[in-house]
Amino acid sequence: MSITLEIEPAFSLAYQRYAGFSPGDTLRLYVRTSGPGTGGLFYAIEKDEQMEDDALFEVEGLRFVIRPGDFWYFHGGKLHYNPQYGEYGFSFTNPLLEG
Repeated sequence: MSITLEIEPAFSLAYQRYAGFSPGDTLRLYVRTSGPGTGGLFYAIEKDEQMEDDALFEVEGLRFVIRPGDFWYFHGGKLHYNPQYGEYGFSFTNPLLEG
C-alpha cells in the first residue's frame, strides 16, 4: 500500500522551533495506545531512524517516517500548524477517518 500524507512546511518549521529538532533529523510518526478514558489512541512523534519499509516525507529539512503498519492511520491526512496557538498549534486531520 502506498500512502498519501500532506505535511505543511509550517508544521515542520514549528516543530524545529518548539521541539528542538534540527534539519536532517528523522522523526517517526505513529499511533500509541493509551489507558481508559483517553479514547484509546493518540498520534505521536519521536526521533528515530528510518527503517527499510518506512514511508519517507522530507519537509523543510526534517525527515518524517511511518511504518507500514501505521499507514492506514495517516493515509489521506494532513499535519497542520496554526501559529496563532504557538507551541499548541499542531494538529492532524484526516477526512478518510471521519465517519
